[in-house]
Amino acid sequence: MIEGFSTYTGGDFLAFYALLLVATIVAGVWLPGFLRSDGSNRRVTDRYDMAYLVGGPRRVTEAALAQLFGIDAIAAAGERKMRVVRQEGAENALEKDLLRKPGDFGLTEAHKTVSPYIEDIEERLVRGGLLLDKGERNQLRLVSVLPYVAVLAVGWYRRSAGVAEGEPVGYLTAVMVAAAVFGFIRLVKLDPRTRGGLAAVAEGKAASKRLKTAPTGPEMGFGVALFGTAILAGTPYSELHAMRQAATSSDSGFSSDDGGDSGGGDGGCGGGCGGCG
Repeated sequence: MIEGFSTYTGGDFLAFYALLLVATIVAGVWLPGFLRSDGSNRRVTDRYDMAYLVGGPRRVTEAALAQLFGIDAIAAAGERKMRVVRQEGAENALEKDLLRKPGDFGLTEAHKTVSPYIEDIEERLVRGGLLLDKGERNQLRLVSVLPYVAVLAVGWYRRSAGVAEGEPVGYLTAVMVAAAVFGFIRLVKLDPRTRGGLAAVAEGKAASKRLKTAPTGPEMGFGVALFGTAILAGTPYSELHAMRQAATSSDSGFSSDDGGDSGGGDGGCGGGCGGCG
């Protein structure tokens, strides 16, 4: 069948190839969802587990800071900075480490403090059937990318035939570049949650709608885990949202406040991994 591609006119093949690319994009989105493992169906009550499921490692940092802002253990300290004002109220080792930070610090420094806990959170979620393990993620990536490899192979064959015949191949090359870009996006962007993980997030958001508009101080951490720092706008803790907005508007994410590397996960879970595939 592939030999017949070399006999297509340029316009006919280009139309066919564009439709093939559209079908490939649809397949690249549909296949991971279809093949995603079920995992386990269970409710998530830990704010940091939920934060990772919704938005990945950075959301964990944001949820931790929101929790500590909410109990008045951390306060804003000038533009894009914060400081510890009291060391009481921490409920776990992650929060205690944040409350040991001296002087003023920004989101990047906070994320460096939180980062050692990220692997444990991820492993806990994998064991709980809410996240895919590394092998399952790689399989989904492969399945997502294979259609693009096939499309690029067909395009390359037809392009080579066109070049040999002296035909213009500029438009075809452009579509192939688009196919390569979409294929790369599918490779690096993968929602690592199982169906159970997706269901846990949906259930958490449905059961906690009030936190989106009216969280109390001690609920700030779980509210930000579910809905992001936008829920802090208009509250006494809005400076954290402003810091997050300033950081993520730069090319380097959290590094805009004090120059470090914010780390990362599997392209994040969502919102962040709110849904990548």
